[in-house]
Amino acid sequence: MAERLVYVVNDEEIFLVDIGNTRIKYCALPDADNEPIAVGTIEALYEPLTRAGCKLIYVASVREEAAVDALRQIVEGKNIRLEVVNTEKSAFGITNSYENPATMGVDRWLAMIAGAGMTKKKAFCVIDVGTAITTDFVFNGQHLGGWITPGFHSMRNGLINSTKRVFGDESVPDKLQPGISTQMCVANGCLAAVQGVFLSAIAYLNSKQTDFDVILGGGDKKLFAFPESGGSILAANLVVQGLARYAKREIS
Repeated sequence: MAERLVYVVNDEEIFLVDIGNTRIKYCALPDADNEPIAVGTIEALYEPLTRAGCKLIYVASVREEAAVDALRQIVEGKNIRLEVVNTEKSAFGITNSYENPATMGVDRWLAMIAGAGMTKKKAFCVIDVGTAITTDFVFNGQHLGGWITPGFHSMRNGLINSTKRVFGDESVPDKLQPGISTQMCVANGCLAAVQGVFLSAIAYLNSKQTDFDVILGGGDKKLFAFPESGGSILAANLVVQGLARYAKREIS
């Protein structure tokens, strides 16, 4: 991590940027626990960042390096410093299970960093529900590993595109039920598979025979709105909230 910045005056001058697979989310540091603003392109960040008096940006990206380079071009010559956060072997009391941490998506790493700040229990998992569903388990500060599964829309599109006589629509069921048309069967089947990730995570955590928390984040976390998930901790945006912990550590 770079040197501390003495010219950062207050939290409002620090912005957090999550460059995800489908959308880009951003907010000022004081708003990290709220739903971030979403835009479609890197270029759309120019006006809000320059207008807000931004001096420091913490950014995480799961895209190619070109996306971060585009953000660098936006802030170049504007007295805005860019801090790119990458996956580490250990930080904030969490040890990564990966032999080569660079091969883990930074979204998963930041989800664990955020999750650790939301619970005091020795065991927890974070489930980030979006284009993909990532699930990671932490016990006594040790990352045990995780899962990556297709998200609802990825799963549905993959099924439709790979079969000739199965088709669907854009509907997302409010609750799980048997379908009475092919479209309904596809939608509810994908929802059943998505919710199965949560139930499998609970089963695994129960096997550890300890108290635990489940932390849910991501744009599609509403798909887990069923009785078994009632005790979960809901996160506005795990990546942004993980970035916030890095930002606060550097300016404290």
